[in-house]
Amino acid sequence: MTQMLTLFDGTTSVCAIKVRLALHEKGIKFKSHNIDLRAGDQFEPSYLKLNPNAVVPTLVDDSRVIVESSVILHYVDEMYSRPPLMPKDPENRAQVRIWMKRMDDTVHPSIGSLTHATAYRPAFLSLNKEEQALRLSRIPDQNRRDRFATVYEEGLEASLVVNAVKVIDKLIRDMEEVLVDTKFLAGDTYSLAECAVTPYVNRLFDLGLLGLWAVKAPNVFRWFSESRGRKNFPLSITDYLTDADRLLFGGVDPEAAVKIKGILETA
Repeated sequence: MTQMLTLFDGTTSVCAIKVRLALHEKGIKFKSHNIDLRAGDQFEPSYLKLNPNAVVPTLVDDSRVIVESSVILHYVDEMYSRPPLMPKDPENRAQVRIWMKRMDDTVHPSIGSLTHATAYRPAFLSLNKEEQALRLSRIPDQNRRDRFATVYEEGLEASLVVNAVKVIDKLIRDMEEVLVDTKFLAGDTYSLAECAVTPYVNRLFDLGLLGLWAVKAPNVFRWFSESRGRKNFPLSITDYLTDADRLLFGGVDPEAAVKIKGILETA
């Protein structure tokens, strides 16, 4: 008897959402094991045995443990072939991989910096110095630890955040250019590219920032609206939101959008 997949995830984790979108798009049953990232569950020894990087998601398939969201996406698509989430056309398949690589290489750290500078910064600053140091020290990756420390200290004034806004602006502009001619990011069918990119555009929406591109990117808004209308969207995103999540994102200072608009105007 095949054991049900277990996905160790987080309610609002963009990387966990990627995988949930793919699983629900394929109609694959799985057990969701929530890791409360704000409470520090990812640092528990039992979880670190599964994922020493102290991040989500982690997929457990019987005795197999798969980490890294993009790796998990390919694993799921190869293990469960229907419906396929990689296009048949080789050029479109290449485009899927390019979008996924872009998310991993530049967009993910940029959205992370922007999120921590807006939604997460007030709670961090409310901690005393010892608590702040402890919170940062538990992050295994030195570069990630240093990035968060800078963002928490300097907020939207940090050069990291300014550069992050520029990365995101380039992403939206490039998406718009592609979506002028196609329904989806890599051709005419929903693919892993949508699974990979949707969580980041949705994060901009949650932070109250997506509207900054409303005039310049109408096709991105069309694409996002259609993505929100798919069955896998609420199952992967909306249904997972807790009251604390809604309070967190609903509490983002409206001035953040004003400051980010200023960065975009000078980019």
